[in-house]
Amino acid sequence: MTYTVAGANVFGQWFTEENLFPYFHKVSLSGDNLKLNFSRIRLVDANWAYNIFQIDNDYYVSGAWRGQEYQLIKVEFPEECKNVNETDIVVAGNDYELIFVSKKMRILWVMEFDKEEIKKFNFTSDIPPEPEPENVVKKLRKEDVIVKTVTNNNTYLFLSSEGNVYSGVPPVQLDTRHCMGKVCDIQSGYEHCVLLTDEGRVYTWGNGRRLQLGHGDISNLESPAQLEALAGIGIIKISAGGWHSLALSEFGDLYAWGWNDTAQLGIKSQSPKSYSVPTLVDFFDENGEEVSLNVKDIACGSKHSAVLLEDGTIWTTGLNKYGQLGFPPEMEPVVNCFKKSFQCSKNIKLKCGPWSTIVINK
Repeated sequence: MTYTVAGANVFGQWFTEENLFPYFHKVSLSGDNLKLNFSRIRLVDANWAYNIFQIDNDYYVSGAWRGQEYQLIKVEFPEECKNVNETDIVVAGNDYELIFVSKKMRILWVMEFDKEEIKKFNFTSDIPPEPEPENVVKKLRKEDVIVKTVTNNNTYLFLSSEGNVYSGVPPVQLDTRHCMGKVCDIQSGYEHCVLLTDEGRVYTWGNGRRLQLGHGDISNLESPAQLEALAGIGIIKISAGGWHSLALSEFGDLYAWGWNDTAQLGIKSQSPKSYSVPTLVDFFDENGEEVSLNVKDIACGSKHSAVLLEDGTIWTTGLNKYGQLGFPPEMEPVVNCFKKSFQCSKNIKLKCGPWSTIVINK
C-alpha cells in the first residue's frame, strides 16, 4: 500500500520533519533510517499526535509518544496479551490511551498514557438471549468475535462478527434488537455514534446538542434511533466527524448532517448553516456548473470532509487549518463547499485523521 497525505504532521507521525502538507503528498515509508520492512504496512489509526501502523502481527506508533515527538516505537503488548495469539489482538487508540482487544477471548486492556497501569475488562451483556423455537434443529453456533474497534476520546464502540455492538469501558452490549437488519458498521464522533445495518438503515445516538444525530432536534438519545430522513434509501457507507456525519447511498448520492460551523458538510449556500436532518449534497465545478458524478467513498475529519468521485477525483470541504483539504491554509483557511483538490487512481480508499486526509492506494 502507498499513502498520500494532506494536513497535519506536527509530531512527525508521517516520518518527515515537515509540520504540515498543504498539498497531497506521497509519503515515503521506506529507507534505512526506519529499519523496517514497510512493504506490508497497514494504517490502523490516525490520531492528532500519532498514527498506529500494523506490519504483519506487529503494531507501531509513529509521532508523539511518552512526551517525545518524531518517534517510531513498537507497541509492547500487556503481559497477559502475550499468552494470546498475536493475530487475535487488535490495537486502537485516542488522545489519552491505547486499547488492546482480544477478538476471540473478548477481553479489553486499556493503557493510559500518563500511567504505567494497564486495566483489564471483559465484554458483558445484560440482554437476554433469544428463545430457541421449538421443534427446530439447532444449528452450530457461529463464533462471535470482535471485528471492529472505534475509539474517539471518551467514546468506545466495538462490533462483533454477528452484528452485536458493545459500548463504553467496560464494554457492555448495546440493545440493537429493534434495528432492521444486522449491524455491519459503526462510527463515532466526539459525542455521537452512528451505526449501519446490512439492510441500508442508519441509526444514531448520543449527544445531539449540535444537531449531529440528524433527527431534527437537539435531543440526546441513549439508544440507537433510525434516521427517518434516510429510510427507504439504501445506505452502503457511513462516516462520522467531530460533530457531523456523512452517508453514501447505493446510487452514489451523498447525504450530510450536523454541525456546519466551518462548512464541513460541503452543502453550497450563501453562508454555512448547520443541518438537523440528512441533506442531499450537490457538487459544483469551478465554473459553478453541477457535476453529475457518483460518489464512491467518503471520510470525515474533526471539522472537514472528503469524498472520492467515480472519475478518481478527491473533493474536500471545511476547515483547512493544517492544509488537510489539499490547499495552502494561508490561501484558503476554509472551503465553503466541496471543491476538487486531487486526482488519483480509482482503486483507492479514503481515510481522515482529525486534521488530515489520507489517500490509501491498495
